[in-house]
Amino acid sequence: MISKSNKFPTRTQFLEFRAKAKQFTTPHLRILFNSRSSGNIKLREFDSRLSVIVPVKVNKRAVARNSFKRLVYDQVWKMIKDKNLDCIVMFKPMALIKGKISEDLIKNELSQNPGLF
Repeated sequence: MISKSNKFPTRTQFLEFRAKAKQFTTPHLRILFNSRSSGNIKLREFDSRLSVIVPVKVNKRAVARNSFKRLVYDQVWKMIKDKNLDCIVMFKPMALIKGKISEDLIKNELSQNPGLF
């Protein structure tokens, strides 16, 4: 899991990012990403931020939604933590069942475009 400082803390920051971010879509995911510019602010060594959104329509059970979030955090954070990127991964509202098949499907979609991050 990543620390709280590497998540989007406020809704206004999330909305600002969403307006200017680049987008990549897969059958089950929508990935928004953008590089962070430092300007006059000194950025910390690990200044990437990541957020994962899993709507209730994916699965009604919170246990399943949380496992999908953990899966995405583990996969994507390894790719972006040193690259000074902001990234939001949003699941499309399509039903998924918690299990090996769904996990493999999500892992495959995250890794199918390694140049993305």
